[in-house]
Amino acid sequence: MPTVITDKTDIKSIEEILANFKDNDQVDIYSSEMSPIETAIVFNGLKISNVIVQKENNTILFILNNSTVLQRQISQFKGLTSASLKQLSNFENMGDGVLWPEIPTADTSLKSLIQEELLQKYKLQIA
Repeated sequence: MPTVITDKTDIKSIEEILANFKDNDQVDIYSSEMSPIETAIVFNGLKISNVIVQKENNTILFILNNSTVLQRQISQFKGLTSASLKQLSNFENMGDGVLWPEIPTADTSLKSLIQEELLQKYKLQIA
């Protein structure tokens, strides 16, 4: 799938870019206004490849396609603490995020997972 990076954000400009492709082509279009984390995700092709929920350990493992494992506590996600194992297991891995259809407040993105990882690793705080 072709990827286009542009500084254009208006619909007309995006339509002009899409006109260069065939009607049935799928194209990923990203703005050059992406954050450094978003840029790293796109250019490295990072995706969440697997999600493992371990309710008994209060743990969710997000396994990336580069073999990195991001571990979070279930209790870190609003709405998941009181969720049943069935609800916890009912998620949709979109690659760039995870959705819990029954618990939309628990949805998370790859960007936020990586951002949290960096904040924890370097003991940083957002003012």
